[in-house]
Amino acid sequence: MLRKIIVLYNLPGTSSTQDIVEADEDTRTSAQQVVEALNKQGYMASGLGIDKENIVGLKNLRTDLVFNLIEWSGNDCEYGVEVIEMLEKTGIPYTGSEAWGYGLSCNKILMKKVMDKCKIPTPAWQVFKTGKEKVKALPYPVIVKPVYEHCGIGISQLSICENEKMLKIKIAELKSKYRQPVLAEEFVDGDEAQVTVLEKAGRPWVLPPAVFTYAKKPHYWPIMTYEAKWGDGWEAKMAHWVEGGFDQTEELMRMAARGCFVKLGGRDCARVDMRIKNGVVYVLEINNNPGMGNDPEAGIIYSATKAGMSYGELMGHIVKNAYFRCGGETYDAAIV
Repeated sequence: MLRKIIVLYNLPGTSSTQDIVEADEDTRTSAQQVVEALNKQGYMASGLGIDKENIVGLKNLRTDLVFNLIEWSGNDCEYGVEVIEMLEKTGIPYTGSEAWGYGLSCNKILMKKVMDKCKIPTPAWQVFKTGKEKVKALPYPVIVKPVYEHCGIGISQLSICENEKMLKIKIAELKSKYRQPVLAEEFVDGDEAQVTVLEKAGRPWVLPPAVFTYAKKPHYWPIMTYEAKWGDGWEAKMAHWVEGGFDQTEELMRMAARGCFVKLGGRDCARVDMRIKNGVVYVLEINNNPGMGNDPEAGIIYSATKAGMSYGELMGHIVKNAYFRCGGETYDAAIV
């Protein structure tokens, strides 16, 4: 019987970059919110924060299920993979992707390669491991990102480059700060969508897309920067939800999200980020371990609300699906 749940998360680290520390703090806050929501759903949930030195101790866990909120990023992604591999060894059911899916969504190089192989439409791209590589014929402008980061880390208004000179300067800056490869990607100027995919009886269930458009402003690039996601300044006010009216584009978004979930390691819950331009959908990335905080401005919460689910019901669905998938209760008893 599914009763006791441990909500597992990574403790805020000692990173030299403030943006990574802030993202880790948000994970801890989200874990507390998940614990509260599951307890209100009738479970016995508790949080467990770990650092890299505590991973081996997971072999001693005693619980019915682990709600996995581990979000190590950057060069620490390998520890998130290690956590999942340890959970596999214990045999304890856990939410979210297997190690491969988690690793893919932390690594934009692997993600892009699999997208191309599976013919998932994505903007043209090139990776710079040394910064000295010859630049391919990328269509400018391009947006430049650290390969292993998430949560908008490393993305600012200066991330858009309009020529090769700007591109090389930005690559050098990011490599120096984050000490990892850099991705340059064709910038698609259009509305942005976050499409949440849950799982029901082993099949992907696509929630209503959360689509937002950007206000116009001189000398402003319409992108979701770190400041737009985490700050409270003017950038945070530039994106606005689009309420329906997607016509055939919505079905294209749903098809793309479903395909990504199946082919890119999605399980229980994933978020697929897209851009839409002139009715064409471009997949930017999949997050197989998306943030679960109770924030009404977050795409996953927005979409769940549109689907008629409260925050508690969403968390309950995820844990019940994971338990059912691992051989727990029957489908009718397991899924809300």
